[in-house]
Amino acid sequence: MGRRVRRHPSTRVRSPVLPPAFPDALELVDGTDPNHHQRWLNEVYSDKSLVTQYALTPGTPDLWQSTSSSTRPSLMARMLTLLDVHDGNRVLEIGTGTGYNSALLCHRLGSGNVASLDIDPELVDLARDRLATLGQHPTLAVGDGAAGFADDAPYDRIIATCAVQTIPAPWLAQLQPGGLIVADLRGDLTSSLLVARDNGDGTVSGRFLAEPGHFMWLRAHVDNPLRDGGRFATHIDYDDVHTTTTSLNPTILDEPSFRFFLQFIAPDMGRIWTSNRNGKTLVRISDGRGAWADVDPVSGTVIQGGPTDLFKHIEHAANLWEKHGRPDPTRLGITAGPTGRTLWLDSPQHPIA
Repeated sequence: MGRRVRRHPSTRVRSPVLPPAFPDALELVDGTDPNHHQRWLNEVYSDKSLVTQYALTPGTPDLWQSTSSSTRPSLMARMLTLLDVHDGNRVLEIGTGTGYNSALLCHRLGSGNVASLDIDPELVDLARDRLATLGQHPTLAVGDGAAGFADDAPYDRIIATCAVQTIPAPWLAQLQPGGLIVADLRGDLTSSLLVARDNGDGTVSGRFLAEPGHFMWLRAHVDNPLRDGGRFATHIDYDDVHTTTTSLNPTILDEPSFRFFLQFIAPDMGRIWTSNRNGKTLVRISDGRGAWADVDPVSGTVIQGGPTDLFKHIEHAANLWEKHGRPDPTRLGITAGPTGRTLWLDSPQHPIA
């Protein structure tokens, strides 16, 4: 979980030649090194995200995942505009990272009105030092972003520079009446920015925007890059399978609007990709936890295994999407409360699921 102050000299960037899956492919671009300085300037003033931290996935010998970055400036600016802060507003940022976004908030509102939280104590310490060189001293804390930061609550605004699957209940409890939450809601398939306003009854409502965020996941453990703290499931068990047929046209799985809809109707849905098995090109669906399905787009045969009937969820979501006129993400929104969330179409008065 993380992000941002002046994109720092220790910013890591992916090598343009070597794949980023191995430590050898990471190159440190150091702005204090005269041989790197111009390249460093080019990177930090570019409108792209810069990876600043990687971590090894538990249970795997060589699977490294990015765990913090400095997000592209145009996206930061867009989210800060959506945050719609006013003089005197108190803001909680989830995901301190390098401190870049915190610096912008401090410049606008003053350090005393800004609190920022990150799971990684090293990132927080580095951000504190960087912000201090700018004369800014916001409240920085180490902790699970899903719990928010009750010590400085309530807040007029909460901004998450990390991805969440739904709005955590503690954020709702720490939000002032009429306050706003700006976050990136995503699943394993796609993502969308959301601006949700407090309803005055312990819930927030907001419509999805056309812009995706694709932020790194909020995670609960500093030593595990996976959002649920579990292990990365790579094994596919072909010994216990069952076969069915479907009339659903698998090309629907390539529809971006349906993918977005699907991951909210079936939030455990994982990756969808093309595979080859026994000489046939198949569409494979997996939840990353052992459930999987292979779909033959020619015959409509579905072979699946694992603890969950994944394709049944896909068929249900497809029928619901067709029933409601194949809506794109901008027609959808959620109302989130302490006990869960409701997906709605066009307005909170028209709930779908």
